[in-house]
Amino acid sequence: MKMIRRITTLVSSCMLLAYVIVLACIWSRIPGTVPTHFNAAGIVDSYGGKGSLWIEVIVAAVILLIICLTERVPSIWNFPVAVTEENKERLYEIALVMLGTIKILTMGLFIDAGVSSLVTGFPVWPMYVMLGAMVIVIVVAVVQMIRSK
Repeated sequence: MKMIRRITTLVSSCMLLAYVIVLACIWSRIPGTVPTHFNAAGIVDSYGGKGSLWIEVIVAAVILLIICLTERVPSIWNFPVAVTEENKERLYEIALVMLGTIKILTMGLFIDAGVSSLVTGFPVWPMYVMLGAMVIVIVVAVVQMIRSK
């Protein structure tokens, strides 16, 4: 189970680090005002300074840290079935895979939001795909947990 945690933390951290490196490399070419919010159709409805891109990175890093810390304390997790000695390891494994996948998809969502602010006309569908994938991962994990009781 430690391997799942390590791999997903490494992947999501590398994703965030790569975004930070790209942001730093293109910083001088980013206009002073960038889109900061889009409606559901992908149309810009709010603008802000380019410094807001760093706030997004900080929020992403904090969320990543919270998920990583949460992964380390399975006793605080809620499960849809009673945790017993017989099913404990299987439930923890399912939950770790779910959390790890959510961790990676969350970093993808933050990167998508940043790229949307930087690239005019960036499509909105990747965000919906990642949100849909997140819902599917949660539903599949809950079903697997219920079957593991």
